[in-house]
This record gives sequence, C-alpha cells and structure tokens, in this order.
Amino acid sequence: MHSHIFVAGTFDGLHAGHRFLLARAFQEAKKVTIGLTSDLFVQKFKIFNLQFSMKISNFKLKIRGYEERKKCLQQWLQMRPCEERFTIIPIDDPYEPASSIAQLDALVVTAQNKVRGGQINELRRGRGLPPLTLIEVPLVAAEDGKPISSTRLRNGEIDQDGTLVMPESMRADLGKPIGKVIKRWIPGQARSDNRMIITVGDIVTKTLLDAGKTPFLAIIDGKVGRQPFDETLKRIQLQKVKPLRFKSGPGYISREAMKAIRDCFLHSSFSILHSVILIDGEEDLLVLPAIVYAPIGARIYYGQPGEGLVEVAVTEAKKQSALALLSKFLS
Repeated sequence: MHSHIFVAGTFDGLHAGHRFLLARAFQEAKKVTIGLTSDLFVQKFKIFNLQFSMKISNFKLKIRGYEERKKCLQQWLQMRPCEERFTIIPIDDPYEPASSIAQLDALVVTAQNKVRGGQINELRRGRGLPPLTLIEVPLVAAEDGKPISSTRLRNGEIDQDGTLVMPESMRADLGKPIGKVIKRWIPGQARSDNRMIITVGDIVTKTLLDAGKTPFLAIIDGKVGRQPFDETLKRIQLQKVKPLRFKSGPGYISREAMKAIRDCFLHSSFSILHSVILIDGEEDLLVLPAIVYAPIGARIYYGQPGEGLVEVAVTEAKKQSALALLSKFLS
C-alpha cells in the first residue's frame, strides 16, 4: 500500500465512474489528497478550451460551482469508512500541486489523462523529486457499454449510475402504435395461427394464454398500471417455465435484458413458451429489442394505453424502424 496518493478531478455529478476512481484511491493508499478543480480551472481549462475548439464565443458549460461539488464529495466520503484519511484541496492548474508535493508517492490516472501523469513525473524529476507511481483505473461503462462521463450526464443521456435515460424526443415516437391495433382478440384465430409469438406486457401475455395461444417468449414485469399484478405469473407457472429476472426501465433499456432477449432467439428449436423474462422495473421499452432480434415472420404483441393490443408482424422494414428507435438509446 502507498503512503500518500493524489487523485484529481472536477467530479461534477459524482457519477459511478468518479466513485469507482475514488474508491480505488482509498484501496491503494493510507492517505488520499483529492484535488478538486476550482471554478477558475473550469473556466480556464474546460469552458475556454471548448469555446476555442468549437468556435462558439458564448458557449456555456453547465458545471456546478466548486463549493457545491465539494459538498457532494464530502457527503459521499462521509458515508464511507475513510475516517481522517483524506484532504480536499482546490486546484487551479492541471499539473499542480501533484508535481510539487514531495510527500506524494502515487497518482491515480485513467486512459484519458495517463499522458498528463507522465508529464507530471517529468516536472517532478526536473525539481529533484521522485516520480510517482501511476495507478491506472479503468473507465466505468454505462448500460450501452460506452464510458460514463459528466458530459453524458449533463446531456441527459444517462443517470449517475450509467443507466440510459430515454430521450425526450422519443416519447412522441413511442406513443404511436408500431403495428396494427387489435381492439378485440379472437380466440379461434389465435389457435389457427402457428407463427412464433412474442408478448410484451402482463395483460397481453395473459390475454393470449387465456385465448389458447402460448407465446415462445413472454416479457412481463408483474405490474399493470404500475400496480402489482400476479395473475400472469401464476398463469405462466402452470407451464413449468422458470422466469429469467433482469432489471430494465422505466425510461431505459438495460444491456442485460437486451442480451437475454437476443439469446432467446439463438436456439434452433422454437418450443412452446421457451422463455419468460421477468423485469424488475418496466418492460414496455423492450418491444424494440424484441422486434430487432425476433426472426422474420414472427408476431409480437404488446399493449397500447387507450388503444388495445398492438400486433407487429416482424419484417425487415419493421426491424430497421425498431433499430432506428433503439439506436437513440445507444447513440
């Protein structure tokens, strides 16, 4: 373990990436000095640089002030067993005071600022100080596999834990039925249709089961109108299929749920009720990956508030439309 480590950052929003970085610093050293960028630093090295690179003179970057960021940082640290092992200091320069503090023996870096860590060591050598051990900490990925960042957080793409947030522009698109609206399900037609069926939603799944049509894949969340509803799960249990449980929604699509849906269609034998995915959260947005991954010719049914059941006949065109909507979560 190192005796004294230095870690620096703006820590705006204190997201999961920040928390992982700080936790690693405390794992590696007995004492941690946290260099928190000052308002002057933000103005000089973040806002000015972006104005210059983007050629926008009135560009504004909505970064919280130093005191607010420091308060959030202190509150998080007080919830951990850090005791008196840390000190928070303001920094006005990318290289200071890491290049000047003689007592330091390590520096936390990421792939984004590892080069600067080497430059800090060059400055230390020029001053007769020993170089710091560079401890590289990997970036934490969001739900879409891309790194969590304060920029993405400010843009409303993700929350502090890296879960994807549904863009406001999508709400109108998703409010429209993707397929044909069915006001009333006809049991006779259900039994005569042997194409693969996928259901998304508790009422939809129960409706088809009651009508004598067993889906290949059922995606439910155990709720109707956000109130607990166990009738569908009871009905499914009669089929002796153990539900797969994943988190997803509301307002985002998890990678785990997407992978589970994709994996369901990798099996060559399309048996009756092959899988049930039980979502902790909200299942409605999973219609999109269901369309993307289902084979051509399959039928997907989901509920549309105030409309009824929606039937989506999976075609290449429908796949492309669903993929276009899904990509807005993953862009």
